[in-house]
Amino acid sequence: MGKGIGLSDLTRKQVLSYYGSDKSLAGQNLSGLDLSELNLANANFRGSNLTNANLINCNLSDTDLTRATLRGAILNNANLQRAILVRSNLTITQMKNVNLNYATLESANLSGAASNSGQSTARVIGANLQGATAIKTNFNKAIMERVNLNNTNLIGASFMHTNMTRASLQGAKYDLNAFDLAINV
Repeated sequence: MGKGIGLSDLTRKQVLSYYGSDKSLAGQNLSGLDLSELNLANANFRGSNLTNANLINCNLSDTDLTRATLRGAILNNANLQRAILVRSNLTITQMKNVNLNYATLESANLSGAASNSGQSTARVIGANLQGATAIKTNFNKAIMERVNLNNTNLIGASFMHTNMTRASLQGAKYDLNAFDLAINV
């Protein structure tokens, strides 16, 4: 693929144009864009930068987000069903009430950011998946330090070799042996 569109040139309208014309959005810099409410199902965002993007109520089902950076993105009420998020950076994202059913987050980073302010790291949280639906989601080998999974449906989810340090699971639904092969639960 040739040179991608630069951040200063890219607009919400151009994202829709690329998506509608079957052009790949892979490797594009989409940081800070408001893509809320869009239907981007089956899109290719492989390796794209979506840092601080607004993806509220966005349909990203069956989307390839492999190695994408979504640090600080807002994915509240987004549909990520069957999305591929392998090795993606999802640190400090907002994912309240997101649909992650059958998604693949293998080796994804959902952890908290390092504190630069000198404050206690206990105040730094990772991704907020509170109330998410993550039935049969693959979290294998993911880094989930300080992740909020309160009231999340994790039935059938896989956490093999997942680092679950300081993860909050209050009110979450999960299989009895879900975390047997996880690390630091």
